[in-house]
Amino acid sequence: MTEDAVSRRRARPGGGVLRSGTSPKTGRARALNAPRAALVETNAAGVPIVINRQQVALIREEWRVVDRWWTEEPVYRRYFDCVLAGGMGVVVFHDAVRGGWLEQKA
Repeated sequence: MTEDAVSRRRARPGGGVLRSGTSPKTGRARALNAPRAALVETNAAGVPIVINRQQVALIREEWRVVDRWWTEEPVYRRYFDCVLAGGMGVVVFHDAVRGGWLEQKA
């Protein structure tokens, strides 16, 4: 395949080349490792014991984030870096402002 053919493959309709890490529809950067809703069961202390129907084998670390408290959108989160029974690592956090649990890949 010629270099010209490779360039045409990557080109967007209407001209221009789509840059890595941008959305094809908007041209804006997309979030990497964006948090997703998680199904979390906790013990009485609020520590995760089951995440998305998988047992938590180990909690490697716990930390809290309190930020932007002076704004209209403060951040109060409690994070847990966990290892599930199958060996997969996952970070979950409880968002105290919006309520609910979210997960990110470790």
